[in-house]
Amino acid sequence: MKRRVFTGVILGFLITTISFGLPKTEIRYETSYDDYLERWKYTYDVYNLSLTETIEEFTIWFGIGSYDNLAIETLEPPASNWDELVWQPEPVLGDDGGYDAWANLATPIGVGQSVSGFAVSFDWLGTGEPGSQFYEIIDPVMFDTIDSGWTVPEPGTVLLLGLGGLVLVRRGKA
Repeated sequence: MKRRVFTGVILGFLITTISFGLPKTEIRYETSYDDYLERWKYTYDVYNLSLTETIEEFTIWFGIGSYDNLAIETLEPPASNWDELVWQPEPVLGDDGGYDAWANLATPIGVGQSVSGFAVSFDWLGTGEPGSQFYEIIDPVMFDTIDSGWTVPEPGTVLLLGLGGLVLVRRGKA
């Protein structure tokens, strides 16, 4: 029975991957919390997995009602090579906040390349810990969205979550 379930999960993953295709871009995030300042911070790594256009600009959205007081925290590099901008969520207008970065002096991110270290601090208004966010890869000339997706936790974060789940499962069997 367990083998059949496992085979079904693998088969489902393969069908989904074939149907929707592999992602062309990926933005990974790591969260941290500053106890002294009582603020959260996302640090992002941007990957061009197979997008034929180079990544020259991207926007990450901060949902209204969940985030406040966004501030750019990017260190060198890539800070001096990318122009960055944040705007605050606007509850009266119902607009999400955002973080936007575009290559200024930097070489755009080509296929198989990545840039690490983009960072934004914020006040978290939600419950639990902050998680994935919607992002868009933007054509800086036409302002069209050329790719989009959801940020994913760094592999180390996923590994820790998986180990925690394994411990809970093993405890349930004891």
